[in-house]
Amino acid sequence: MPRYRIPRRLVIGLGGCALFLPPATLVTPQQAAAHSPSVPGPHASLVFGDDFHERDWGSRGATWSTYSTAYPNGRTNPENWKLDKVTPGAVRLGKGGGVQFRATPVTRRPAGAWAAGLLTTEPWGDGSRGGNGFTLRPGDFVLVHLRLPTRDGGGGHGAWPGVWTWKDGGNEVDILEWHGETPDVAEVVNHVGGNAYAWVHSRLLGFGRWVYVGARLGRDTVTWYLGSSPAHMRAVFSDGRGVPSDWRAYLVVNLSVSAQEGRVPDALTPITSELSSVRVYR
Repeated sequence: MPRYRIPRRLVIGLGGCALFLPPATLVTPQQAAAHSPSVPGPHASLVFGDDFHERDWGSRGATWSTYSTAYPNGRTNPENWKLDKVTPGAVRLGKGGGVQFRATPVTRRPAGAWAAGLLTTEPWGDGSRGGNGFTLRPGDFVLVHLRLPTRDGGGGHGAWPGVWTWKDGGNEVDILEWHGETPDVAEVVNHVGGNAYAWVHSRLLGFGRWVYVGARLGRDTVTWYLGSSPAHMRAVFSDGRGVPSDWRAYLVVNLSVSAQEGRVPDALTPITSELSSVRVYR
């Protein structure tokens, strides 16, 4: 997941959203999608889904694993500005369904390690930690319903939830990155073959808000969506790059804690986010 700040110099309006373009020295993606095609599409079939009515992670045969090879040792990744110490106990079922990610400080220093949670379909090791191996393919439409962290967690700083993909040391598309320092902004990135990305401002985003986030992982372009419901998804950005025909990647959902400059927690208050459903249509 990338490490950059939002340039506020160039903004392109898009209905209730605005698109922040990166500096000219970086990859400049195509402008926002001009229209919002029907999603997931009239002929799409549901190929993967979870409403988290039961604990289905962390054990052999489970759908989800709580460890990912995106973390070099499975638990920490300071090189990518993460304070995370990936901990299975930081993922738990919600009281009314869904799943909660809860990040808590391991030390008495806000800028120290935080126990944080992660779920991925990537099998971990010999499979004893779960992960059913489901991979996304070109053309898939991913739809996730999640609640963003509240303002009080970590003093309003450090919260870094994400929905992304990973396989074989890369194949990463960031369907959503969100930071507590810019609560009304989503970062969307296609790292496959370079870095095509945008910052999207939306009234749907904010502290403690529930939002539907989607992405069409096309061969010619990846298109990102935001919505208040599955029936009201609006395309907010298309990168004009897409993913290659042989692209495959596992799905990852997690709550990181940031060590980036200006984004470090300034309090020891636990940070939480929630996930109520995941859908993949093909």
